[in-house]
Amino acid sequence: MKRPFTLAAVQLPSAAPGRTPAARQRANFDHAVTALTEAGRRGADLACVGEIFNAVGIDLHHTNVPRLVRDAEAEMFRRFKPIARKFRMGIIAPILALEDGRVRNVAIVLDEAGREVGRYRKVHCIEHEKEFGVVPGDEWPVFTVKGTTVGVQICHDNSFPESARCLALNGAAIIFWPHLMSGWGGEFMDILMRAPAIHNGVHHVPVSYGCPEDRSWMPGMMLGRSSIIAPDAVILADAGRHPGIALTTIDLAAPRIAEMFTRPGDWVWGIDMRNDRRPETYAPFTRPHQRLKPVPARQR
Repeated sequence: MKRPFTLAAVQLPSAAPGRTPAARQRANFDHAVTALTEAGRRGADLACVGEIFNAVGIDLHHTNVPRLVRDAEAEMFRRFKPIARKFRMGIIAPILALEDGRVRNVAIVLDEAGREVGRYRKVHCIEHEKEFGVVPGDEWPVFTVKGTTVGVQICHDNSFPESARCLALNGAAIIFWPHLMSGWGGEFMDILMRAPAIHNGVHHVPVSYGCPEDRSWMPGMMLGRSSIIAPDAVILADAGRHPGIALTTIDLAAPRIAEMFTRPGDWVWGIDMRNDRRPETYAPFTRPHQRLKPVPARQR
């Protein structure tokens, strides 16, 4: 029996209008509300916007971030909860927020009634984030929304294959990847988008930002390409380079099938992948690493 589930990767603008950081944050919220409402009208069961959507296009530093994001979480609930309720749609809201006085890059998951299901705090924070005060998380939780188990990894998390694997082993059937990556090259980004789906037999949902509609995209600009990728790495929906929504209905009852993965014939890949793992040999993954001094490219 099929299990249809409609996903929406909501690709917001990469820059918001406004003369001040506060004005730009308000514009980011307005853009998100408009786009999420459209995703709900189109029948999405679960929609996700991009990484720290409230702070995109704002020059962030340690002196302005706490003040800027102090009320961001409350504003998100105030504006997103009615959308979730109206359309019976779950929402993943990656936001820069204050939690108990600490700055967090956090994805808050709402169910179809607008209630918080849980939250994921970005584990692999980049140095720039740490400079303006972001405190990393250290867990890989999964969440149930409308009967479906989902996980979230944020931006730099996907630089490490262990991130998506931890989410998959914890039971995620869909992994969302809100991020702020620019175009590092077609081959590089295409592989990075598809790899978690291939390695884990899950649907992978990258969610980025679109470049201005009156400009031609080029490498170095925000990637765009918010998409929904099947467990066999087929891109089922793609928002392209400009603001928009990638939306499609998947069948959660149709697992990835592989021939001759571990034996002749067609078999459900995810079960065999887990059965053939050798975790007792994976100690190097968790062995402590001595932090080295970063080396500029010109001094390599």
